[in-house]
Amino acid sequence: MTELKQLLNAVFSDRDIAPEDVPRLDLYMDQVLALFDEGLSASLRAPSDKPLTKTMVHNYSKEGLLTPVKGKKYSRQQIMQLLCIYHLKQTLLLSDVKALTGRDDVDFEACYARLLRSKEEMREKAPPALTECLPAGLDDPNERLVACLTLAALSDYLRRLCEQLIDGANA
Repeated sequence: MTELKQLLNAVFSDRDIAPEDVPRLDLYMDQVLALFDEGLSASLRAPSDKPLTKTMVHNYSKEGLLTPVKGKKYSRQQIMQLLCIYHLKQTLLLSDVKALTGRDDVDFEACYARLLRSKEEMREKAPPALTECLPAGLDDPNERLVACLTLAALSDYLRRLCEQLIDGANA
């Protein structure tokens, strides 16, 4: 197997928290953090990275990305909202994430479940498409740079498309 195919297999074998893995009971902050750590840590760049911290959750709440917590427990809907925030913040500005998640008229569980179905399709379709677009010889520093430039350009196109969708909804 070529190096590119090995990299694609590794990247597209990420793990997600399935909706059925989220308890139907309200959770305390430490339980929410443990759920995210257990479910998403394998997809992080470094083992010391955290998918979610108390500070992040407090900031999301303070900035209006997350609906206010009643008491000290987070509802299933808020946990689903946090999962959506987690995925969006990897690419978008927090102000754009807020435009999408800082609302109470969205069924975050349904949206998150659809995301997971879309990711399954992407895992199947994206690697062959990327193999066609990217150089195969990644040992060469020039080819590695070209591959990263190409992926950065694709990422930029996709981010700009998200921004257009957000701006269109706010027009």
